[in-house]
Amino acid sequence: MKNAAIESAVSKSTGPRRFILQALDPDHGSPVLEALFLVTELEDLRALLDINAGDDPELEGSYTLDAAELSAITERFGIAFDPEGREARLESWHSIRLVPYLVHNGYELPLLLEGRKQLARFSEAYPPDRHFDEEKFDRYVAQGLLHKEVVVEPFERPYRRKDGQVFEGQRTAYYTRKGEEWRIPASKLIWGAAAKSKWNEDFERMQGTLFGYEEWQNDWWLADLHKRRGGFGCLPIYRAVSAEDLAWIETTGYRALPPTDDSALAVNLLYEPPDDDAARHLMEGSGAAALVRLSVRSPNFLGLVDGQSGPDYAVPAPRIKDLNRNIVGEIEIVARALSPE
Repeated sequence: MKNAAIESAVSKSTGPRRFILQALDPDHGSPVLEALFLVTELEDLRALLDINAGDDPELEGSYTLDAAELSAITERFGIAFDPEGREARLESWHSIRLVPYLVHNGYELPLLLEGRKQLARFSEAYPPDRHFDEEKFDRYVAQGLLHKEVVVEPFERPYRRKDGQVFEGQRTAYYTRKGEEWRIPASKLIWGAAAKSKWNEDFERMQGTLFGYEEWQNDWWLADLHKRRGGFGCLPIYRAVSAEDLAWIETTGYRALPPTDDSALAVNLLYEPPDDDAARHLMEGSGAAALVRLSVRSPNFLGLVDGQSGPDYAVPAPRIKDLNRNIVGEIEIVARALSPE
């Protein structure tokens, strides 16, 4: 059973969760058949997968299923799904599916072969010395359909993770269609320039163009990033506020959070906007009247909460003024508490 965690900071256990069964093409490893189903109690699905709650509390990983696990899931949740001998996988639904075009994640190889994508880039710490499904790409490199280039950059000193695994450096594998090799040095120039300044909208657009995305697709992607995060270099921070807090925020023109009598200000870093159930969950038990979102400059916020691990953070009360100085744009009301009947 293979687990590749998907980044998410929003707890979705307050309501039905969407999961997807996939059948993977044996040649290029991408999904060719999918079935969506709902899970009300995560423990029902967790028991079928035999996964410890501490390993993946919200079942946000990606799991390869054996025949017995697939049969148990389809029977328990009443799903008509036959992979017809293909490898089966379970995925948690992700908001990337809301994008109005096919994003390359998980579809790099078939998109390259079809000419809908011109460049693929896989950058990971090593060991291991190969990225996921690399042998599938290499088959087409050997046939002369794709060009491959690998760049290995050792760290100054090995990095040891908390679980004891040691990484020696960064390995980046590039693939292009034949005749499109120029895109690799162009991509290197972009990442090199970003390393000396910082990643921004112009770099994002150029990288998207090198990948092969159309202009309207780049436009949509950048507009969505601004909508969700408030711009590049910012983090989307959420805070449950009282009616009095909300009135105070309004007097500032929605530009600052009020001071607190507590020792710290509790906030949440959520990379994906919370749905209605998750928003209500964040406001429960605090007497909150609303949930607000603010975009805060990333390095400044991380400096204020240094040493803490999210998604829940506590900004020391004396540093709220520093938090307010780094808010970009206006504070947005994203949800309001239901009025008592």
